[in-house]
Amino acid sequence: MDTKTTTSPQLIKSKDNDFFKRIKSYSLSAGAKYRKRDNCLIAEGEKTYFEALATLKLKNTIVSESYFASTNESFQNLTIFADSLFGAISELKTSQGILGVFEVPSTSIDSATLATLQKVVTLENIQDPKNVGAIIRNAHGLGFEAVFLGEGCAQPFSPKVIRSSMGSVFHLPIATGSTLAQLKDLKDSGFTLVGTALSGTEEVPQFEKVALVIGSEGSGLSKETLELCDHIFKIRMHKSAESLNAAVASGIVMYLLTNT
Repeated sequence: MDTKTTTSPQLIKSKDNDFFKRIKSYSLSAGAKYRKRDNCLIAEGEKTYFEALATLKLKNTIVSESYFASTNESFQNLTIFADSLFGAISELKTSQGILGVFEVPSTSIDSATLATLQKVVTLENIQDPKNVGAIIRNAHGLGFEAVFLGEGCAQPFSPKVIRSSMGSVFHLPIATGSTLAQLKDLKDSGFTLVGTALSGTEEVPQFEKVALVIGSEGSGLSKETLELCDHIFKIRMHKSAESLNAAVASGIVMYLLTNT
């Protein structure tokens, strides 16, 4: 991987620097607004940075002064922040001293691409970004080829989703939109919709093209979504247990759909 920079990097030491202020705005409590304005996402940490670099368009690379002094890597579009400034923008408990600003990829999947897919996951009203990220990671690891996020789901390229997915969010097509519209498009493309609910059966039949539909662990799938599903599956649990974490449940069902 060629990350060589062709110009001398700038070293920023002042918190009043305009570029520093812009990067810091992405990590504030209102950071989502500024990231949306600039159509960007933040990939922090070595692994996450290089995962994003392999698939996305880079805007900026920012490293801490001490990281720059300790690495033999060279980078494109590089700016160096004094360690104290980098600490002010880092969202990790222990900063690794590197992050990238990348363009947000498309969040739509066209009909031609959809026709080539065999296994996808659709999420409805999963608000916890850690769950969304973990489900994307499950999908990537278990051979599912795309993830559809409906209403009420966490934004797929927020920092928490990116971290929870361990970079998997950069390797799968991600689509956002109306759950019902997504499900109807999937059915029209020949997918069998498999929902999860306590009213379902423990039977796991195999389908040529399958879309697993996961709802929130609190309220589950909506009535309208359940009515669209072709098959409803339930996970056998201990009688004293009420439910499973949505990400855990998704991993179990994805595995069963792939390996039974």
